[in-house]
Amino acid sequence: MAMRLDNFWLIVVLLTILLCVWRECGSHKTLTIQNTKPIVQANINKLIIECQTLAREGIAQGKDTWLSQDLLPPTIRSLSPQLVRLRITDSPPTKIIDIQLLGGFKHHGYLIVCASNDLDFVPKKGREWKIIKIAPRVFEYRE
Repeated sequence: MAMRLDNFWLIVVLLTILLCVWRECGSHKTLTIQNTKPIVQANINKLIIECQTLAREGIAQGKDTWLSQDLLPPTIRSLSPQLVRLRITDSPPTKIIDIQLLGGFKHHGYLIVCASNDLDFVPKKGREWKIIKIAPRVFEYRE
């Protein structure tokens, strides 16, 4: 009888460990799929306005790249970007702020369309990178 209880508790402990490991792996997978600092819907308008201002100021100053230690507007800074880049396309004429959250082997970030005459414009980033529209003029990208 003591042997059966020992085996029972051993099985319970092993199942508990397996469940914890499985849940931990599942939550880690969720964190890599979803942004750890998501844009909150209420902040999207603020983000667009800040990006438009940053684009205007960048053009006026001849600046197109800001690093994480540079002075950034609060909503952009709250995303903890590695870098922020102003991109200007010719066809169609468009100003885009690229907020890169992760770089290296797995790029991830946001493309904010600051000004475009084409309402259906979808910005591009990298070869075959996934671009997802998350709000009007706001796109998320992943490598």
